[in-house]
Amino acid sequence: MLKLIACVTSDGGLGKDNKLLVKMDEDMEHFKRKTIGHTVVMGRKTWESLSRKPLPNRRNIVMTNQPESIPGAETVNSIEDIIGLSKKEDVFIIGGAEIYSLFLEHAQVLEMTEVDGVFPADTFFPEFDNSKFKVTHCTDVEGSNLYGVFKTYEKI
Repeated sequence: MLKLIACVTSDGGLGKDNKLLVKMDEDMEHFKRKTIGHTVVMGRKTWESLSRKPLPNRRNIVMTNQPESIPGAETVNSIEDIIGLSKKEDVFIIGGAEIYSLFLEHAQVLEMTEVDGVFPADTFFPEFDNSKFKVTHCTDVEGSNLYGVFKTYEKI
């Protein structure tokens, strides 16, 4: 199953200067719980932004047009390869914005941490049609002087 997982602010902000906009321990734990033992797919910039590479206990795949190999990760340049893989196992798209845009229409599940507030951002989660999804899980989360919700959207 293809799943997107992201932490966004009220205006859909994801990041600035290749860094997350919001760092909440609760969100990091949520991300880890959801993705551990699964395949995670990211763009090259997201890979470069990771403080720990590869993400442990996960199969790391980087989507890139660059021909060189990336130590600790597999590389692919075809969305069809990832879509095919997601028919056999859970695959989490973890960013960035361009990669989310490529896979949004194919995703069956969106795992979103929605944080109240707007922060200066240069990267945004793509807009999606809420009518094509239903919220199947919603839990309040508070931490680091921030408030938000964990929401699971499933394609209808």
